[in-house]
Amino acid sequence: MSPVTVVINKILLGWVAFGAGFAVAGGFIAFISLIGIVTRLAGITKTADHIPVYENSMAMGILLFNLLSLYQPVFSWIFPVTGYSIMYLSSLFTGIFAGCLAGALAEVVNIIPIFSRRVKLRKGFPYMVKAAALGKCIGCLIQFYLFNL
Repeated sequence: MSPVTVVINKILLGWVAFGAGFAVAGGFIAFISLIGIVTRLAGITKTADHIPVYENSMAMGILLFNLLSLYQPVFSWIFPVTGYSIMYLSSLFTGIFAGCLAGALAEVVNIIPIFSRRVKLRKGFPYMVKAAALGKCIGCLIQFYLFNL
């Protein structure tokens, strides 16, 4: 193949991936909006007038991470502390989002009230929710640091 053909193929692949990223972001935002994570968190924080900003930020973040997963940038040119800070900060926000998504899905299917009725849990309900969140966090850390090396 000629070098011009390779460049044209890379440009076309980039635009196709960019369009696919938009499609995935749109579908995921529709799913998140359907189960009500954004409106629920905005209601809790009393910032319901900023819901469009939250949804647009989420769409741009999903699109950015789609592009990052496709092109996988190398942070070796950045000072190592800065590169690791970017990586850990994005991992923290991704973990927070995954936790909110898991909590919203559990709330949508009413798993927590059904479980608490079955085990006859009357007191200590907040401790059970905190223990579940802590267990999820520890499980993610174990998987990230031990099994992903």
